[in-house]
Amino acid sequence: MEEGIVVDPREADVGSILAFGFAPYTGGALSYIDGMGADAFVAMTKRLQKKYGKQFKAPKLLLDMAESGETFYQRFAPEKAAEKKAA
Repeated sequence: MEEGIVVDPREADVGSILAFGFAPYTGGALSYIDGMGADAFVAMTKRLQKKYGKQFKAPKLLLDMAESGETFYQRFAPEKAAEKKAA
C-alpha cells in the first residue's frame, strides 16, 4: 500500500490469503491489522523487532496510521480509489 503497488485493501487481503496462506478467517492481513488496531500492531512489531531484528520494523505508513488512529479501509477506501480514477 505504501509503495502504491496495491491500491485497494481488498486486493491485499485476498492476495495475502491466496498467495501466502494468511488465515482466511481473519479476512486477510490488512483486515487483521485493522481489527487489532494499527497502534497495537505497531507495538507488537516493536517487541518482535527488539527480540528478532530489523525485519520486523513497521513501515512508516503503519507508524502514521497508528498515530492517527486510521485503518487501511478508512485510508484506502475503495470509493476513494474510484474517485481518483474518475478525476
